[in-house]
Amino acid sequence: MTEPVGRVRVTNPLTTAPSHVRRSIRQEIDESTGVGEVYMRSLIRSQLRAALTVAITLLLSIGALPLVFLVFDSVTEFRVVGVPLPWLILGVAVYPGLFALGWLYLRQAERAERDFAELVEPDSQDQPDHP
Repeated sequence: MTEPVGRVRVTNPLTTAPSHVRRSIRQEIDESTGVGEVYMRSLIRSQLRAALTVAITLLLSIGALPLVFLVFDSVTEFRVVGVPLPWLILGVAVYPGLFALGWLYLRQAERAERDFAELVEPDSQDQPDHP
């Protein structure tokens, strides 16, 4: 029989490496990891939601006007200063509504992008200073 040689210490060759490397959200997005894709999908989904809201509002308001003019003949016969009401509605009243709808969409899209940018690039207080 062989005699025992003595105690042998077995160690992991990676004991000096950190157990978990913390990655920033920007790195996750740049490297197209699963987490980065979730963040990008979230941004795209919020922008799509804003666009669909505007499109549906536009369709239900201005897109329905021809149907209103067709169903209610009295609206088409009504005149303001000699100008038919449908002309005034389509030529004058629609534009402030379009402007307001565009402004609301822009505000919503910028808010989504600002929230995303704050998530990706947190304040410098959270990150260590690099000379």
